[in-house]
Amino acid sequence: MGQLVLSPKGRGRTEPVRLYGLAVLRGAADPSGFWGERRLRRAAEGLRRGGALRVLTAPDFDRWPLLARFGLRPVDPEPFVRAQTVPLALEVLGRRGLSPDRATVALRGLRADREMARAAVRLCRQVRRLVIDAPQGGEELSAWLRREYGVPVLPPGEAGQVALRFQEGSPRMEEVSLDLYGPVPGLAGMTLSAPGLEGEDRENLPLLTALWEGGRLAPEDAKCQD
Repeated sequence: MGQLVLSPKGRGRTEPVRLYGLAVLRGAADPSGFWGERRLRRAAEGLRRGGALRVLTAPDFDRWPLLARFGLRPVDPEPFVRAQTVPLALEVLGRRGLSPDRATVALRGLRADREMARAAVRLCRQVRRLVIDAPQGGEELSAWLRREYGVPVLPPGEAGQVALRFQEGSPRMEEVSLDLYGPVPGLAGMTLSAPGLEGEDRENLPLLTALWEGGRLAPEDAKCQD
């Protein structure tokens, strides 16, 4: 894991550091001025040479094309966000004054992948009904849920109180939807936050993802907030 810090004193050098207990290779560069791009290139080259493939940066960093030339890419927050699927869904229901055991949650996507199946299994123990809407594998997942758990699964055309959308292009039928994909997931006005971190780090999804993947952030350490 790499980290690129934009610093007025950064000259592009890299060094191993600990970030909330996670081992990262940190490069510091000042992107301003005539030599700014050269310093960024030096940092990127050092990160790649040091073995980094994914890089943590400031949320507003806009020089990814330059880093991409060195084979560096951002940390994808999608796995971490999907690990929070059930808490997010229950939080939305609670904010709408709905009891989970009386609510219907729709899971919508282009295909019934592993994450959709995992979320369905966890939700079927807490909500009244599910809607499974996935052209690829949705019918099979619905049949399996009915057989294994006896949960009422409604057809794709039915609407729930909240929808969990697993891929872009899936239908929007519910008043409230959680979009669990992409670099900036749509969480119905909510954010995931780790109160144990400092300042802006608390809501930095790529950082939370890296800490979670590295065993430095437990799922229950993340909280939903406005």
